[in-house]
Amino acid sequence: MKRKNNKQEPSPDPGHLSEEERIAGERAKLLFQTLRNETFAPSEKEVLRNQIEESVSQKKQKSFSTFWIAAAASVTLLLLAGVGYLVFYEDSARAMQEVAFRAKGAPEETRLILADERSVSLRKENSSVEYKNDGALIQVDSSSTIGQQVAGDQQFNMLIVPYGKRSVLTLADGTRIWLNSGSKLVYPSRFDKRLREVYLEGQAFFSVTHAEDVPFYVHTKDMEVKVLGTEFDVSAYDDDPYTATVLAKGSVELTTQRQALFGSTKTRITPGTRAVFDQGRAALQTEQVDVREYVSWKDGYLILNSAPLTEILKKLSRYYRVDIVLKQQKLAGVTFGGTLDLQEDIRSTLEAISVITSLNFKQQPNERRYVLEESTIKP
Repeated sequence: MKRKNNKQEPSPDPGHLSEEERIAGERAKLLFQTLRNETFAPSEKEVLRNQIEESVSQKKQKSFSTFWIAAAASVTLLLLAGVGYLVFYEDSARAMQEVAFRAKGAPEETRLILADERSVSLRKENSSVEYKNDGALIQVDSSSTIGQQVAGDQQFNMLIVPYGKRSVLTLADGTRIWLNSGSKLVYPSRFDKRLREVYLEGQAFFSVTHAEDVPFYVHTKDMEVKVLGTEFDVSAYDDDPYTATVLAKGSVELTTQRQALFGSTKTRITPGTRAVFDQGRAALQTEQVDVREYVSWKDGYLILNSAPLTEILKKLSRYYRVDIVLKQQKLAGVTFGGTLDLQEDIRSTLEAISVITSLNFKQQPNERRYVLEESTIKP
């Protein structure tokens, strides 16, 4: 009677793997290292962990090299399925976002910061910056010209517009960008030949020069706007719970939750549409609107169409760089219509609101702070 041999086959020695097996193992390790370095939501990490553990369970009877190949394939498929999340390289959108993040503080004057860290102050309330000669020359406020080196990759300029100021930026391709108060725009010192990208915090109106083979992207913390040549407004203030795009002309494609491994969505909108991404609910909603209500600020006035008082006061606070306090919060949701001329000083503008709302306003002594309250005079 022959004795049954229960001796298990030895596991393959990693030192004796074939070249193909060694490369597969290295790729799998690289994938796992990449996943450890990336920032995923807890739910996304759980999905990845479960998928990898399932692969391990299914393949545990197989050889060392076969396991690594299977695990690498599983993770690769998961990453490819996560449309819009780029884990293998530091894309320019993230690089521009980091540049904006590093710009701390709120300057008193509009500032143009170049890739070589030179800082140029623009003292006008409504300033202008225009790039010429493929970006090598920059004309500031139509009065002075500065030069810059445009060679090399991942070199960005930034225009910072504080509250109370506005600026118009003309890029080397002819695209014009109106930056509203309290905004930052980061953009390459020279555009790539394949695409044009900028990163926005705050609000801006874009008139993009058409280039069929070179799309234009506007990135914000919550949304990506892709266009070929059109006019639209993007609002992405840090202290607003939403990011919004209003399309005036042409067609744009919006991508929301771009940095999520799962759940990235794309939406096309047509002229007259406002798309709002609610950060709390992670949902995008669209509606037909009067575009003038959302873009008239760039021409120096506000068109109000059933606008809540609290939203009106927030826009005025940003535009004039003042604090405006509504004493009776029960009036915050009351809506009003009309037109406000922003060429007037803040007191004249508040007087116009007082007429519309029957509220009184007063300025705090020695402060840029105004209080609106109900009149105490009885009829």
